[in-house]
Amino acid sequence: MRMPRPAPTRSPLRYALRATATWSAVAALALLPAAPAPAVELVGAAAPEQPVGRIALAADGNQHDEDDWASSAMTLAILGHGGLQRNVVNYIYNNHIWDSDDRHRRNMTESVLEAGRRFGFDTSRFYDGADPGALAAGVAALTREINASGPGNELTIVLAGPMETTWMALDAANPQARRHVRCVSHGDGTFNQTHGRTDHDGHDYDDVLELGCQRVQIPDQNGNLGPTDLSDWDYLNELGPDMQWLRSRLEVAEKGDVSDAGMAYFVMTGDERVTRSELREFLSSPPPGRSA
Repeated sequence: MRMPRPAPTRSPLRYALRATATWSAVAALALLPAAPAPAVELVGAAAPEQPVGRIALAADGNQHDEDDWASSAMTLAILGHGGLQRNVVNYIYNNHIWDSDDRHRRNMTESVLEAGRRFGFDTSRFYDGADPGALAAGVAALTREINASGPGNELTIVLAGPMETTWMALDAANPQARRHVRCVSHGDGTFNQTHGRTDHDGHDYDDVLELGCQRVQIPDQNGNLGPTDLSDWDYLNELGPDMQWLRSRLEVAEKGDVSDAGMAYFVMTGDERVTRSELREFLSSPPPGRSA
């Protein structure tokens, strides 16, 4: 049993004001219906246990995690190559809601929005968590997607940043619907899983799970997709201008780390330990269902 949370020792004014605006907006916006997304059977990649349904993404990159500038773009490249553009129904990026580094936020925003454009996603479903209005809209939209969940229509949330925005949406959602949400994280006791609670009096992965979503915790992806020489990604330059651009985001991040993207590959294929060589084979092959 977890020990009860001690009374907060600090309550930053920016977060308090932002939370107030967010919750009033969520109450109004979460009543709108969620748009359905198709279930997709993949051809050519390792098959998951069930068709891929709706996917929500969450990542920071606006504070602490420079590697997200590359892994966010790689995540969208993977899902786009798998033909899952319509399945991505919500993306809250820059979701370190307590503070931001201006340069980090610019780089993360460019990675997410440009990758969304290049790989064919509907970026109207993408929300900047560092902006109070966009944060409110994004949490409300995610709450609607959670409320739309049920047997045969599960929502998978890929947790590649602090847990706070996902906790907010789950907390506002129907408790019965929460049981049909899969909350995917990698590693055990990692910074992203714990940071919101330990450093900002917010919420951690256990708090998210206590709201009733399904725990999907895969092995730490840093062993296979973590920091490596940038030269290991040079093959991207041979795959056309969009992949050349993706390679450039690795240069901006100054490290060959796309570890969080391993969760997207898992959601798509069911493979918990994708290697760089397997990812290279996937990205270098024709998209599933399309011949060379």
